[in-house]
Amino acid sequence: MVRIYYINLKVILVLLVCSLSVFNVYSEQSIIAPLASKSLLLDSDNYADLTVVVGERGHILYSTDQQTWAQALVEARSTLTSVFLLDDNTGWAVGHDAVILRTIDGAKTWQKVFSAVEEEAPLLDVFFWDKFAGIAIGAYGLVYLSNDGGLSWKKSELIITNLTESEDFNEIYDFHLNNLVNASDHHFYIAAEAGHILFSDDNAKTWQDLQSPYHGSFFGVLSISEDEVLVYGLRGHLYRSEDAGTNWSKIDTGTKEMLTNAILLANGDIVLAGLAGTLLLSRDEGQSFTKINLKQRYSISSLLETDKGDLLLTTDEGIKVVAASLLRSQ
Repeated sequence: MVRIYYINLKVILVLLVCSLSVFNVYSEQSIIAPLASKSLLLDSDNYADLTVVVGERGHILYSTDQQTWAQALVEARSTLTSVFLLDDNTGWAVGHDAVILRTIDGAKTWQKVFSAVEEEAPLLDVFFWDKFAGIAIGAYGLVYLSNDGGLSWKKSELIITNLTESEDFNEIYDFHLNNLVNASDHHFYIAAEAGHILFSDDNAKTWQDLQSPYHGSFFGVLSISEDEVLVYGLRGHLYRSEDAGTNWSKIDTGTKEMLTNAILLANGDIVLAGLAGTLLLSRDEGQSFTKINLKQRYSISSLLETDKGDLLLTTDEGIKVVAASLLRSQ
């Protein structure tokens, strides 16, 4: 009887360990939720026929027709802030807990390749030059680099070449890096906290801290041409440069809402988005904007142009679509 009791106890312990292992695996998975497409979504990207959106609780949705959406299997429950597609199979997403996810099957499944909970800061943007070399940036100056397709990541820092002795070294390397944009050829911009605008003309190897027209935070950059660029952020602030950021002109937006994203449409128009249903349209390369009146006041975090010319929005109420006809009527 004693031997039987021992065997049974051993079996119970094995089953318990297996159960805990299953629970741990499950706890790393984003929950498949019927209303995920109506939840807080923060970024989007597309390549060819594939469109991907990401957001809270590790939710990632993908579509090949921009109308019907499937929820991906994701090894994370952290809020995801940015997604980048290299091609129609390969992509990366980043977010809170400095998590980095990777897909190689067209967004159907996403594996967690890195996280750093101890950083207590989110990653806010990610970019890859090819299948091997990539960069992720985030809050408090976080920078991580990968040279093996995102399988491993090394903490780094931006090399800013034009710092003066009077500048606080620690402060400038501690601001939030909000958005990274590949403008043209080897030109990159970073929109950052406290009015910092960083520019690189050597493929993001070194950076210059540009003379800023505003000391509030910038959340995004839009490259219009090789030298024309817009930078936007808090309280409706928008600035335009015609010389790659050397000089800036303030553009009146008619709003005090935070501006979060911008897109250059196929026809050359520019759309600028923000909180509380803010949607602005320019037909003169960003020199002036008119307001597009939306019936809802959802907060917009990213913009994509669909094949039909509609606008696909990610918002705090999920995926929304603004018809091309509304844009044409402005």
